[in-house]
Amino acid sequence: MSASARAAACSIFATALLGGVASAEDMPVLSADFTAAQTASAVAWQQQPLAFTAAKFIALPADSYGSYTPLEVAEFQSGDPLTVYAEPVGFSHKEMGDKYAIDLSVDFELRNTTGQVLASQDGFTVLHSESFNQIREYQTSLSFNLQGLQAGEYVLKVQFNDENSDKLGSFELPFSMKESPLQN
Repeated sequence: MSASARAAACSIFATALLGGVASAEDMPVLSADFTAAQTASAVAWQQQPLAFTAAKFIALPADSYGSYTPLEVAEFQSGDPLTVYAEPVGFSHKEMGDKYAIDLSVDFELRNTTGQVLASQDGFTVLHSESFNQIREYQTSLSFNLQGLQAGEYVLKVQFNDENSDKLGSFELPFSMKESPLQN
């Protein structure tokens, strides 16, 4: 049997098995209440300042949105990476033809408990995502390798900057550095 004959036979079999191809008329119609709720949600999203539904230290980078292992206690030893999970909301979408882009840059600041800035970096990382839809469930895992910190209490401030608008939002995470077992 030729390749085109096999393809035609497969097509006929698939059509018979699936009962034909669904058309736009066969798709369920969204209710007026659902459509109104979607519109209201989109308006609220645009008015929302850049904020976070979650921001915490985690054991390992997240597998996906909402799929992470939080740390019970934010205690680290010298050399341990600090992994932060964040779910920003209220960011803007940039239209790119038939797609929408999310563009966020991230800055950080490391402070001691008296507020003294020990390290900082603007543009620590840039986050970019494209989709055919204006996605709202967005997450990122950030890894900070802060070397040479003495045992003590610290605060990590992380700021997200929306590159598609003038929105920015930040959060602060206190943590402790413990002496490594080799230093005892």
